[in-house]
Amino acid sequence: MLGRMLLTTATALVLAPAAVASAVPVAAPAGATSVREYRSTIVFSQYVPAERHWRLAIRRPGGAPEVLRDVRPADRSFRADIGPDSNGRSQLVYQRCEETCDLFVYSLSAGTGERAVRNANDPANDDVAPTLWRGRIAWARIFGERADRKVVVYTKALSAPRSRPSTRLPGVPLRRSRDDGPGTSVTSGRGIDALELYGDNLAQVVSYTCRGCSGISQTELRLVRLRARTSTPVAFQTVGLSGQQLVGPSFTAGTLGFYRACLGDPSGCQTGGATPYRYRLSNRQGFRGTPGPVRVFGFADAGEVAYRVEGCNFETQAEFNAVCRIEEVPAASYVPARIPQRD
Repeated sequence: MLGRMLLTTATALVLAPAAVASAVPVAAPAGATSVREYRSTIVFSQYVPAERHWRLAIRRPGGAPEVLRDVRPADRSFRADIGPDSNGRSQLVYQRCEETCDLFVYSLSAGTGERAVRNANDPANDDVAPTLWRGRIAWARIFGERADRKVVVYTKALSAPRSRPSTRLPGVPLRRSRDDGPGTSVTSGRGIDALELYGDNLAQVVSYTCRGCSGISQTELRLVRLRARTSTPVAFQTVGLSGQQLVGPSFTAGTLGFYRACLGDPSGCQTGGATPYRYRLSNRQGFRGTPGPVRVFGFADAGEVAYRVEGCNFETQAEFNAVCRIEEVPAASYVPARIPQRD
């Protein structure tokens, strides 16, 4: 039914693609990385082969990539986000993993260097996948080992005292109905692949396995309302040998965007399955964009343009990343469509 609905003038304005133009390479990260965008500035991880370390990097509008030299390097790529601080200035939040994974913030305007998020970090457990908006952060904390680990999503104002408890939010489903018959199954191998905060909205890409469920694992895009602490499923994907992923949750112009990619055997995406999508927040309407490349490691929907991480590999040897790049591409042409869901 959604596929037959006519776009209103307002919807057409929001979803109209930019003028036809070629993709523009804007960075060469030398390895697979996520990418996030705010006001046309992107943040990503840059692998430096000579150092065998990752560096945090940004690229401002129209400029060249900048490695942030006053941010200590890391042994693995950063999971970073960019957004406004409480005064609307651009700020980064990211995790660095050493003995444990901890959260740090970095102002792009104040020149104060990196600062540990001391009112949130737990020295005994990993704090990961941070995101920020207007002086508030959300992140996930991991308890235990992978097989039976517990993943809890929290939010807290950066200005709040450490003594004030963080607010717990819905996260990875603890149970799920089985695919092979009636009943439910306890999930395991739970993970948070990405979080993206925008006002009262928190997008979550979660993953898990469960007995009686199809595929190797499952991944979902969920939308959490912070004040109500409610969670709504937006997209679902069974993960098989094609390594299907829901990449790069992004808020733009009243929609939540993401990209369906295949990072393993490409066959699962070769018939139009590699596609950007948008989900309208006001009425839950779905839109599908023009199919694109299969192996997209990072994605950020910025409205009139999008940023895609292509040609990369999780291996860091140069021969695997000779064409690894972040491209700025015109927005896809979107049409009303059903977003992939679990039937």
